[in-house]
Amino acid sequence: MKVTQCTASEWRMLVDIFIEMETYYHGPVPVTPEEMSDYLQQKVFHPQSGTRVFKAEQEGVVAGFACAAIQFPAPRYSGQMFIKELFVSEKFRGQGTGTLLMKTLAAAALDAGCLRLDWLSDKHDAAVQLFYHGVGGEVIESVNYFRLSGERLRSLANKEPSGNSEFP
Repeated sequence: MKVTQCTASEWRMLVDIFIEMETYYHGPVPVTPEEMSDYLQQKVFHPQSGTRVFKAEQEGVVAGFACAAIQFPAPRYSGQMFIKELFVSEKFRGQGTGTLLMKTLAAAALDAGCLRLDWLSDKHDAAVQLFYHGVGGEVIESVNYFRLSGERLRSLANKEPSGNSEFP
């Protein structure tokens, strides 16, 4: 098993595992290989996306992948690598693929001058929690994770500044 950072020309290798990920998280989804191909080319590997994609490959088969980006600012004039996704194909789980991806991400973060490697996980998935604790991760209790989606996102985007906001 080897892990490498993908180039934009390798998007085809990721179509099937991205569809598997969508199904894993969202149930059977009506996404075609053509739609996923467009998504990978136009979004994930778009030159301005800032996403770095790492793939774990065994004998020409993509066993898992991770998507990460470096964010600024971060403590002490460094960067913070944030893992948006780490996914291992079902047939490769429990074989060290996730650990190898995390090890590669940790090295990439250090190589980029980052002092942190951060990610989110499903707090109700005991196996995932055990995995991330096993690689040395710690749960950060001092922050809240917020989200705007759907109508709330559209509402804020269309809101006129009122000048009486509670925070700046």
